[in-house]
Amino acid sequence: MSRRQSKEDKKLERNRRKDERKKGIKKELDRVIIACEGSKTERNYFQAIFNHLIQNRNISKTSLVLARHKSTHSEGVLNDLIEALKKDTDFEHQWIVIDRDEHESFSETLDKAKSKGVDVAYSNPSFEFWFLLHFEDYTTATHRHHLPDLLKKHLPYAKNSTTVYNETLPRQKDAIERAKKIIANFTLDGRKLNPTIDNPSTTVYKLVEVLNELGKE
Repeated sequence: MSRRQSKEDKKLERNRRKDERKKGIKKELDRVIIACEGSKTERNYFQAIFNHLIQNRNISKTSLVLARHKSTHSEGVLNDLIEALKKDTDFEHQWIVIDRDEHESFSETLDKAKSKGVDVAYSNPSFEFWFLLHFEDYTTATHRHHLPDLLKKHLPYAKNSTTVYNETLPRQKDAIERAKKIIANFTLDGRKLNPTIDNPSTTVYKLVEVLNELGKE
């Protein structure tokens, strides 16, 4: 009977796999785990990306994991991820997807995630801003309640939609460039990013870029 791997063994195994990839011995693909604030919008979007990767790039289902959804506030989402990692720690990419909204714990969650080595894809004010950037270069501060109406000018948007990924995919490169431009503008003249007040802004593009790289040579 094989013994169960200890945490140290798993850490060594992850490091071995990373070293092999750096040397071009890409035997296994990186694994990604994501915990989302939304129970439908974000999860449906990333599940659609997962399905696309699995179908088109020969990626195993076990390489892409959405953590069990329990919380609808930023700190709780990080806790959801931490709970999932207690059962399986073998992920090169560990992400939470959270919104600024009016969450009091937003800034604290960003700091806590950084201390734990967890990457954050945030949106201020909400995830729908990432969708909007696929259609226009929107830079005016707005409230999360207004974003669905702005989106409906471009597509028949609903929060429980399972088709947004396919509907926005042809414009994804535009959204990535617009999101990067907005972040760059917030950091002009040496200013530091402040996700709590930088409205509108999003770093969801960073996670999308990570997923797009999976399966590439």
